[in-house]
Amino acid sequence: MNITERQLELLHHTLGLHPERRESHRNHFVAGPQHHDQQDLEVLESAGLMTRGRTPAFLDKGDVVFQWTEAGRTYAIDNLPLPPKYSRYEEYLRAECSEGFAWWLGIRVPSLEIDFPRGKPTQYRYTRRDGYDWTDVRGDWKPTKKEAKASYKAALKSYQDKQRACRELITEPV
Repeated sequence: MNITERQLELLHHTLGLHPERRESHRNHFVAGPQHHDQQDLEVLESAGLMTRGRTPAFLDKGDVVFQWTEAGRTYAIDNLPLPPKYSRYEEYLRAECSEGFAWWLGIRVPSLEIDFPRGKPTQYRYTRRDGYDWTDVRGDWKPTKKEAKASYKAALKSYQDKQRACRELITEPV
């Protein structure tokens, strides 16, 4: 079959298809004698992929309602492009999640704690909580955020090393 890309797009539009919607939800394309797609629709009709349907009274007398045939439906579905591959961030955006991206990825982000003894911050530390009250990684109190972050990273590395060692003990054959 010698169908152009534009004609295939018209057939997809008539069916209401696109790469992410692979089931038809419509069956019409209205075009009049001066419509810019009229010639392409007539080519699809002569190829047996579309047919003319009954024109409702509310349309102009010269308008034509084109409908897909079963052969047109099969051809359109068989030639539908594959859905796009989304990045993890695009998947997150499409999920319409109310939580942050890190949470969606399963990353527990540390929180900064600030000590205010007399209304002025004097010490900082980062902690990571597993649930509401239980803290699994906690850095030491430090006079600057930079030092607190370094302390947290050291505590996290120690925690991860212990976890790795536990997993190795469990998986070792006896």
